[in-house]
Amino acid sequence: MNDYRKNYFEVLSDNKGINRERIFNLLLEFFAHNHINYALLGPINDYFSLKEDGDIDFVVSQKDFKNISRQIQKFCNQNNLILVQMRKHERTACIFVLSYYNPQEKKIEYIKIDFCTDYTKRGRYYISWKELLDNRSYKWERNYWQLNDTYSFIYYLIKKIDKTQISSSQFLQLMKYWRNATPTIYEKLRKFLDEESVRIIVKSFEEKNVDYFMSELGNLKENLHKKISRRLTDIIAAKIRTFSSTFTPPGIVVCVLGRDGSGKSTFVNEMINSMKPYFSKTEKFHTFPGLLYRRGIFNRKNGFKHSSPHNQKVRNSHTSFLKLNLFFTESLFGYWFKIFPRKMKSHFIVFDRCFIDVLADPVRYRIKTNKIYIKTLHYILPKPDIWIILDLPTDVLFTRKQELDYETAEKLRHAYLNLHGFLSNSIVINNEGEIKETVKKASTFILNYMHEKVQ
Repeated sequence: MNDYRKNYFEVLSDNKGINRERIFNLLLEFFAHNHINYALLGPINDYFSLKEDGDIDFVVSQKDFKNISRQIQKFCNQNNLILVQMRKHERTACIFVLSYYNPQEKKIEYIKIDFCTDYTKRGRYYISWKELLDNRSYKWERNYWQLNDTYSFIYYLIKKIDKTQISSSQFLQLMKYWRNATPTIYEKLRKFLDEESVRIIVKSFEEKNVDYFMSELGNLKENLHKKISRRLTDIIAAKIRTFSSTFTPPGIVVCVLGRDGSGKSTFVNEMINSMKPYFSKTEKFHTFPGLLYRRGIFNRKNGFKHSSPHNQKVRNSHTSFLKLNLFFTESLFGYWFKIFPRKMKSHFIVFDRCFIDVLADPVRYRIKTNKIYIKTLHYILPKPDIWIILDLPTDVLFTRKQELDYETAEKLRHAYLNLHGFLSNSIVINNEGEIKETVKKASTFILNYMHEKVQ
């Protein structure tokens, strides 16, 4: 049983006046001090006025990229920041998520930094790091290196075509580059696209027609991929990267436990929003992965009410045994075939209850208790990375939900609290106050776990 809250929160609380812009400037100073050549990629002129979920994209040399993980950890140590996520999403690209405490907002915030060398995407090689760094210019008014207008346009255009999506503001940013460097952009486009596709792009930006450009994105992507085919070396590297992620998957599985009325549903929804920036995707499940088992398979008789499960008749020993083994089979195969593949893709997965819930509240599942057998099955099953047990006084619980009598509700409370000593990486959080305080405590616990995971 580990508790990650104290040290992590103390470290973050030491930061005075830190924010995303300050971290950005500190990073540029760090690059200069450590002789790391770089260029900012994409439209970043109005970066700090954009939404928080934006990345800061850098291109660096191949030599510097090999050491970038060590350098970022060194940067974090020097500036009292916490590295919580590191994910290699291409053979030549790696994203880092850093956390910091914002004393003005009194909450933990983040900044995402994405590094690449050669610009590749899903096995397609577009531009070398050397060509990118050779075409950078220094912005004296902002004190950083950025790609010149020609290569900013080419880089960002390819990125938008490859995703087949672009917003009006992103189109306007490309328009700025187009106006500043039209002749050289026109020349470079032929390296990646045929004449018809070049004509479409020229027409779009000369006529400032974002709707026409959006309607042609599918055709532009098809042509781009014909011109720039996938390389065998990058395909093999992607397969190796996928295989490696089976040993250290970048995603996290969290299970939330607690009595009915403890606020699990609201908490899970808030946690999903809180963790979105740190992962490629967030998902939630109720009790089981849903691979084989569907709720209601044992409840086909009329009169069963899911809203009051504790008032239903407990099954006999044989039926309880069968259902318990169904739960086990669903949890086992559901994890390996449905949950683990998502974990490999850096998903944040939250369960509202899971198999161990049967140990604390067997009556809810109409199962006759066999604690030794339940614990044995639990030890065999793959475990969530983190367990969060929501607790609150029974008097408070009764103001929210009065399904059980006081004695049974109190007994059930202690059953869940006892799980804390049984489950590793678990935390008990009192959910009596505001939900944002509960989420803050849980987020701190999770982020510190992530920090130790990437060390």
